Amino acid sequence: MKPVVMDDAEYRANKADGTLDRSDWTVVDSASVKSEPLTEDRANAELAEAPGAVDKSYGDTSAVPLRSASSGVRAPSPRMAAPPTSWSTTPTPDAETCLGRDRANQSGGLTFNRWTWCHRMRIGFQYWEVDGRGIPVEYEGTNSLVADVAAVGSGVERGIRTYLRAEEGSVSYDDWDVFDRWFTAPDLHMYILSDCDGTPDRCHGSGSGVEHTWSDWDYRDEWLYWDIYSHEDAATGADRVLYHNWFFRFGGGDDDEYKGPEGRTDSWQIRCDSANYFSYFGVDYAKACVNYNVIPHLIYKVSDDRVEAVARHIRFAQDDPTRTYPVEIGEERKDIPGKYTGVRDGRGLTRVPYQGIVYSANEDWKNRACQRREPYGDAWGLPPYDTGTHDCDEYPFAVTNEGAASRNFSVRAVPREQNRAAGGLLRWYLFADRILYNSDPFWVEIQD
Repeated sequence: MKPVVMDDAEYRANKADGTLDRSDWTVVDSASVKSEPLTEDRANAELAEAPGAVDKSYGDTSAVPLRSASSGVRAPSPRMAAPPTSWSTTPTPDAETCLGRDRANQSGGLTFNRWTWCHRMRIGFQYWEVDGRGIPVEYEGTNSLVADVAAVGSGVERGIRTYLRAEEGSVSYDDWDVFDRWFTAPDLHMYILSDCDGTPDRCHGSGSGVEHTWSDWDYRDEWLYWDIYSHEDAATGADRVLYHNWFFRFGGGDDDEYKGPEGRTDSWQIRCDSANYFSYFGVDYAKACVNYNVIPHLIYKVSDDRVEAVARHIRFAQDDPTRTYPVEIGEERKDIPGKYTGVRDGRGLTRVPYQGIVYSANEDWKNRACQRREPYGDAWGLPPYDTGTHDCDEYPFAVTNEGAASRNFSVRAVPREQNRAAGGLLRWYLFADRILYNSDPFWVEIQD
């Protein structure tokens, strides 16, 4: 018995044109094979090696309503950013929406956002007769089903909930002879559960495997769930960050005629932390696990009149940095980072604390350029503007390591209301995508 997987879209296409062959299936690793602990460098390297499996988790600010705050800063509604704080026996509406997307059917699944991932895959077993030494000698047939799976993160604890539902009527019995197709294959068993890769001191999966005959799986239209937990005590560093791969493992029944190893699906990355600086409208979110196989990026739209001038400024700074203020001094040439290109290109922005040392330095250098103070005198600083109605906007943002203190930045006068709206939406995004300090790059996309 060999555990196998295949993209359901490939299975259906091959079955429809009559070319389905047992060699089309991928024989998966044994679930007993565990990987080395997943470090940040290796987690990022895995994403870089498989860019097709990396999705684009983004915050589209044009869809976020703003409301006036007492400080004068326009802030998003609390409901627009709150992460999951509890799990249900069924996935979130976002997960159901995710499963309706075409990308969910492809290898790697779809990261709908950092809190929600989904996939539709076909899993099963190839059954073989074996000789006295246990070596497969004669292929008998393949049983498989379509599994809708999802993972929902948490904004209040270091865990995710994984879900699986066997698609009703999806069980297939391929290549069996007529007798065994009806009287052997349906009575064989499969069990399944989720698990965490790596050593048990770093993470663990909870819950027991669920086992049914293949004929029973064909009529099960219920969500099953298991939880994966990350262990804070195994982490070091300010935010106690750990990276994990998790997967589904599946096997056959103990009393079945056919025997074989327990298999494991592809694995998917999560990142868990205990960062205590996430708070929104008085509610703290001091621990979390998010889906990590994404390219997080913030979107401003020129067509959004709440932030139009800021969006135009950022676009110009990204596309034509040498023509921005402050004017380049001497041999310096600006090359402003942060533009979203669809890949993790090493030019993302990294977050720093508001009112911290880097933030304050960024503010100081921005003000020098805006007020035409040294080293940006009249010839290099921003031309005079109406300070009664406009703010001096900077990019990259003051809340990043790449801000004005890097001396590689742009400033422009923009309407005060738009600058404050853009600032409120930036705060919303950093919270909504749980962008950590210093080590969690994000990008900025300007759309029409």
